[in-house]
Amino acid sequence: MANVIRSTAAKLQISPTLGINELVLKTRAEGKNVVHLGFGEATFPIQKDVLRIYREASSTTSYMPVAGTEELRKSIADFNADRLNVTISPNQVVVAPGSKPLLFALFDVLEGDVLLPRPSWVSYEPQVLHAGKKLFWVETDALDRHTITEAALTAAYENAISEGADPRIMLINSPSNPTGHVFSADCIQTIKSFCKLKGIALITDEIYSDICFDETQKAISAFDSKSNDSETVILTGGLSKTYSAGGWRVGYAIFPPSPTGETIRNTILAYASECWSAASAPAQLASVKAFSTCQDMVAYRKSVTALHRYCSTRMYQTLKDLGLDIGEPRGAFYLYPSFSPYAAQLNKLGIFTSADLSTWLIRECGLAALPGSAFGEDDTGPMFGRFRLRIATSYLYFQNEADRYQHGYALLEACSSGHEIQLPYLEEAVYVIKEVIEKLKAIPV
Repeated sequence: MANVIRSTAAKLQISPTLGINELVLKTRAEGKNVVHLGFGEATFPIQKDVLRIYREASSTTSYMPVAGTEELRKSIADFNADRLNVTISPNQVVVAPGSKPLLFALFDVLEGDVLLPRPSWVSYEPQVLHAGKKLFWVETDALDRHTITEAALTAAYENAISEGADPRIMLINSPSNPTGHVFSADCIQTIKSFCKLKGIALITDEIYSDICFDETQKAISAFDSKSNDSETVILTGGLSKTYSAGGWRVGYAIFPPSPTGETIRNTILAYASECWSAASAPAQLASVKAFSTCQDMVAYRKSVTALHRYCSTRMYQTLKDLGLDIGEPRGAFYLYPSFSPYAAQLNKLGIFTSADLSTWLIRECGLAALPGSAFGEDDTGPMFGRFRLRIATSYLYFQNEADRYQHGYALLEACSSGHEIQLPYLEEAVYVIKEVIEKLKAIPV
């Protein structure tokens, strides 16, 4: 029988984040306890007014405009304009059922091949390859695995040219999944200047932009409507991370106010009309409130950030004290340690890759974390990129959905007020990680 699947589609696999979920469930079904640090789903209770509006809008079943409602686009524009101190029009905004399909569409409609920092979120690479484009990795700092230099950009670009490729797209993500790091203003300017020089469209994924542990870093972005090097910079974001509403599926893209930006936006609108039609009506109506800059939403965003900061800092200090190579996270809810200081012990156990390490931790230690290879790390490359794990802290707050709403609001309030808080699932994770390191230390080398 002839092949019925295109060769590019045949290479697609279940996302590693979903794959590790299935492995955790299987392991738990066998009666084993697993501390789940493998999935980056924000789990705080949704802000009360936003939740109320969503419930009241549940009977709204008509299709919304392809670009999103005027009210929501204005709320998104005002929110980002306030954050970045720029002018943004609602006519620059497109709303979609999550930012993921917008990224997929951008890779599909924009010309050229793609430069991507190593490491990067698990879905970028498959989306690039499915669009029929070539991907070229931009190497990042050995410790923080995020900072990008002009030399690294030049090396990736020249590598692409030498292979006959046409690199005309670059995507960056800050704060970063998987590292939890945030680009400095100087680093952003280096990237923007390089892209401007080479005629590269720059996509900046800022889905975690609110969750910067240093308030001043929220304003660091490649998107600047006042700058002449931003005419092909596209910003994406969404509802899922700060607002713990991933299942509502609301994302957005903001296009530059340039002729090129308008052309790209119109093309994406045409694409959307033939693909997803519109984002959910109730979710759009509730999102108007979520993205607003009113005081209660500002307070909610600050409390969410404070709790993520607390949890990430506690986990970072633990990992650092245990001798793992790790840069200090500056945002989101991820940490990215390398177990390479224990490479000799791991090799004794027959563990030679980050995937081996991830599987061993789940099956033998009851700890789930994603391997660095899922984010583009080379398990045969330099040691600083090997034995990396992405740790997500977002499941360390509540036992279940009922617990989330019974205790979540009080927890957010306590943390933002500076009161002492108790996070037993965080402490359980710390305990299990310490046990893992003790196991490794006990192996003679």
